[in-house]
This record gives sequence, C-alpha cells and structure tokens, in this order.
Amino acid sequence: MYSRSLRAVVVSGLTLASAVATMVAPNRAAASPKDRIGEIIENVTLRDLDGNEVKLLDYHTGSALVIAYTGLGCPISGRYAPRLEALSKKLSRKGVKFVGINANPHDSADKIAAEVKELGITFPVLRDVDQSLTKQLDAKTTTVAFLVAKNGTIKYRGMIDDQYTIGAQRDKPRNRYLERAIREVLGGKDPFTYRTVAPGCLITRIESGGKGSAVTYSSDIARIVQENCQKCHRPQQIAPFPLTSYASVRGWSAMIHSVLTDGRMPPWNAHSDFDGQFINERKIPDKDKKMLLAWIENGMPRGNPDEEPAKKSWPGLWRIGKPDKVFTMKKAFKCPSEGIVQYQYFSIPTNFKKDMWIQAMELRPGAADVVHHILVFTVDKDGKSDVSRLGLEDGIFAANVPGDLPSVFPEGRGKRIKAGSTIVLQVHYTTNGKSRKDKSKLGLIFADKPVTEEVRSRGIYNLTFKIPAGDPDYEVRADHTFTEDTLLLSFYPHMHFRGKDWRFVAHFPDGTKQTLLFVPNYDYNWQESYVLKDPMLVPKGTKIECIAHYDNSADNFLNPDPTIDVGFGEQSWDEMMFGYMDYIVPTQ
Repeated sequence: MYSRSLRAVVVSGLTLASAVATMVAPNRAAASPKDRIGEIIENVTLRDLDGNEVKLLDYHTGSALVIAYTGLGCPISGRYAPRLEALSKKLSRKGVKFVGINANPHDSADKIAAEVKELGITFPVLRDVDQSLTKQLDAKTTTVAFLVAKNGTIKYRGMIDDQYTIGAQRDKPRNRYLERAIREVLGGKDPFTYRTVAPGCLITRIESGGKGSAVTYSSDIARIVQENCQKCHRPQQIAPFPLTSYASVRGWSAMIHSVLTDGRMPPWNAHSDFDGQFINERKIPDKDKKMLLAWIENGMPRGNPDEEPAKKSWPGLWRIGKPDKVFTMKKAFKCPSEGIVQYQYFSIPTNFKKDMWIQAMELRPGAADVVHHILVFTVDKDGKSDVSRLGLEDGIFAANVPGDLPSVFPEGRGKRIKAGSTIVLQVHYTTNGKSRKDKSKLGLIFADKPVTEEVRSRGIYNLTFKIPAGDPDYEVRADHTFTEDTLLLSFYPHMHFRGKDWRFVAHFPDGTKQTLLFVPNYDYNWQESYVLKDPMLVPKGTKIECIAHYDNSADNFLNPDPTIDVGFGEQSWDEMMFGYMDYIVPTQ
C-alpha cells in the first residue's frame, strides 16, 4: 500500500503557482476539515425531490458510496450526468451506490426533478437545503465527487475525469480519476490519486448579513445586471443560465464573483489597448463592477422590491425584425448527449432568379443550448461546395458566434447573394448531457433601396504551416494587399484548439504600420467578430498581415495530441489560420 506522502494530488485549470501549492499532499494525521480525506463522513439530513427528510447514510448500504454534486444551468454538470449514470449502472453489481447532491439555493425541487428526468439519471438526487453536507465536505463546485468507503472513510474528492473544464473540453478523458479510485478502494487500497480540483460552477454558500448596506439588489444591482449581463443571460440566449431575478442573481453570486474577479466576464478577448474601438465591446464599468462585488461580499441584501427597475424589454425571436426570407435546414440534426461532434455542413439552395441585396441577416439556432456557433458561406451557381475550401478568398457571409450581434447594414450598404447560389451552414455542436434535435435557420431582410456600397468578406489565410510537436509558441503569418482604397468594417480571427494569440497589423504604403486588433488569449469556445465603431479607410497598397501563435504543448488543456506535428485541416484536431475581414467597395 502506498504511503500518503507518495500518493498523487492532481490539479486542473489553476495557475502554476496555485498548482504547485496544491500539489503538497496533506498528511492523514493532520487532515484539515476542508480536506476530509481519511476522516469519517458525518450523517446529515437532506431532502428528496418530494420534500421528504432523509439521512445521507441511509443510502450508504453497499461497498462504497459516491456523492456527486450537480447543479442546474451548469454546462459541465450536464455533460457529466450521462457518465455518472453509466458508472452507476456499471458498478452497481459491485455494490457501489451513487447519490446526487444539489446544494444550489436557487434550484427548486420541481426543476431539479425535470432535469433529472431529461438527463436520464436513475440514482437518487437529493437537496442539501441548509448546506450542512456542503459545509462539512467544503464542496465548492457543481461537479465535485466524493468517494466514501464501506466503513464511512472519505477516500477521494475531486473531478470525475479530466475531459471537461470551464469553457473547454477534450475529445475524450485522459484520466478517469473517480472510476480508478473506486476500483482501488474496492481492491482494498487507498487511491493513488486521492484529490483533484473539480471544475464546474461555484456553489453559492447561504450566508446572512447585509441588512445595513445602502447598496441593495433593488436600488443598484438589478440595473447593473440588466445593462451588463442579461444580453446573454436570459432565456433562449447563449448563456447557460438566466440572471433575470433576485433569486437567480443571488443563487449564482459565487460564480459571478469569481468570473468578475478573474476578468472572464463579461467575455471580451481584445487587449485593453483597444478599449472603445469596437461597437460590440463588452466591459462592465469599474464603478459597477466594484459595487456588484461589494454587494455579494456583504451578503446580497434584497432591498425593497418595489424600487426595482422595470424588467428590460428585449427583442423577440428575430432581433432584426421579421425577415423577408427564412432558410431552414431541411432535416434536423440529432446532437448526442455527450462526446465531441465534428463540424456539420448543411446545404440549402436559394433558388434566387436574380442577385439579391441583403440589408440585415440573423441566424437562429434550433437548439441553442448545443449550438456553439454557425458560419454561413455562399456557393455560386456553378461553384463546388468543397468544405475544405469554404471561406478562403470570399470569407464568411454570416455568422452566429457567442455574444455576437446580427448583421444590420445602414441604408445604401448590403451584402449580395448571386442568383442561383446555395447557402452552406457550418454548425459547431457542443454536447451538454441532453440529446437534442437542431434545425437552425437564417433570416434575411432585403434592401428596399439601391445599394451603393457592397459589404464583402475576405479571408486571409495560411494553408501550408506545420506546427512542431510540443512547441508552446509557434508563429504563423499570412497577409493580403488591397489593390484599391478600402473601408474596413470588422475583424474575426479563427483558429482551433491550439490557438494562443492573434494580431491584425496594417502595413501602409508609406512604410508605417498599425496594429488593428490584438487578442492576447484566443478562446476557441468564444469566437466573435470585432466590429469597428469607426470604419477605417486604408489606402490602395495597404497590406493587412495576420500573425498567429499556437500552443502545441502538453500544457495546453485543449490540445488533442501534443506528440504530433499539426498542419491545416478541416477537423478540430487539425488547425486553421484564418483572419476574416468585412470591408466595403463601391458598387457604382
């Protein structure tokens, strides 16, 4: 049997400094109440989904007990649900019992029950209403799992496996920590890896306080959330959970505090040097950020509900208004409950008899919770829809990417679809634990007045690069030179899992140069257009250069395989180097 000092502690998603600190294995004799490894679990009172009081250890009737935390609205929890269910069935014959725990104060029993049914979970899911179990175990996230041996000793705490983390996922897990720990305990051994850091949404602790604060949800915080969060955090939008009431904001307050402090929300990946230059910039004012953080730290007082601002009015189904024409996928795509789904392509003929000018366009996912992004390309009547060549010189016609806006052009500007063209939708699906059927659609509004300035897209790309195995900072460049004066409208960098950072640089005919956009931390899971507040006129002969760096090392969580050289390819385990731009040329 291994000594405690030699067993492994694994961390995931942490900074190097905190990872090193956490790698120090705790001594069993001096186990901290916040660790609990090697201690006997205490019995607590919980509630089942019918509201009945139950005792935790009434479910510990076999050879081992797995306590798996979960929570509504957390995408990682949903993705792990089928895996937990499969493990439960697989190990039941060995006497291993599973119980799910929901400790979120804002998750109601009926909504939990509906989620359990949809996810196909058959093991019991209980509510930790007063968070007595959560405080005892110091459970922090909605995916942390605990393994309790037959004698009641806590043997493991942490992640189920290492496939998913916040904002990222691998094609398959490399380490199945929970299953391995179970098998080792059933074999009479202590787990070699006994503690890992479980990714997931933070569990808000129930605290009292804040009664004397002048800052309340009603007087200040509701307005801040409306202005900075609800664009995405409302029903049927890209965010995984809504923030449209005091209960929901209070319930997610731990997660809100974390992502605000870390700068992960609101999501905006452009460097701060470019603040104020893009119309779709998402940044919360410092004053509002400090107020929101202080309110959470002070116990989240409600205030007088009568003083809350009126609910914000949001656009209906189509933010651009009723489309003149809607193109819908002919057949629904069945997205599985888990795993990696490669990009899917759907062709839709337009049957346009003449060229059509588009004033506004918007994409609507049929199953928004599993559609990560949609790119639209057009193929001319006589063109070939080779997916590996889509979006090269002619760029992207339309896009639906996380947090982005529909394309709406001012009078006199528009995009053109040539007569007889075919629309091709490239859809990226991300599984969330639930089987879904998607029929995404594209809505178009035609220009009702003559278009004098054509909006075009251009892809700046490199197809010949080869990123060496293990290289943490490999550089790839590509460029395009405009042969006429051009008005630049927007930029959109695109890479795959190994993408690290990106620059658009303009080299002017007079020998000067200017960085137009720098994305220091490229996020494959949050791809967006950067739309200039003031379109930029560049003279004939201007070269636009794209400079990208890639991390093909083992330190990159998303890297499918750091042991191989990687070149251009359509699949996500390959790489791409595309710098898309929207720009204007005169039509007359």
